[in-house]
Amino acid sequence: MFALSGCNLAPRGDSAPRPLAIGRTDDGRFRFVVPLCEGENVLSFEVQDHQTERLVWRVSQPTRSTEREGSITLGDAQGFTTEESPLLSPLPSNISVDVQVTSGALIGQGFLFGAAPTEMSGTDLVAAPSGAKISEKEFRQKTIAEYC
Repeated sequence: MFALSGCNLAPRGDSAPRPLAIGRTDDGRFRFVVPLCEGENVLSFEVQDHQTERLVWRVSQPTRSTEREGSITLGDAQGFTTEESPLLSPLPSNISVDVQVTSGALIGQGFLFGAAPTEMSGTDLVAAPSGAKISEKEFRQKTIAEYC
């Protein structure tokens, strides 16, 4: 199990943050899936060291539809107007991710990078908050059904 915060899906109206999922890009980089409700877009994406709260990476004002629609590759600032904090290296093993969206909804999750092994590269699989490996489409559908 990799979820450190917001690990259980909560019914609509609950104040728990909407969860995210983690996967890998074709070239093995970490990617995050942000399930969005109708009409929402990502405004900013922030990663912190879960234990020290040190800022690891922060970007805002997405310019490409991929990022605006909730598919974020860790360290890839090309799809954003602003990179407030470049990706720090080495990455901590335990991170917290917070996403600001146009509706003001809380979206956040804690992760251990081990939840997305390199074998997930080149697939549409993501690690859901339960730890299960499911398709990105299925994760988005289930989360949207619970939160939107």
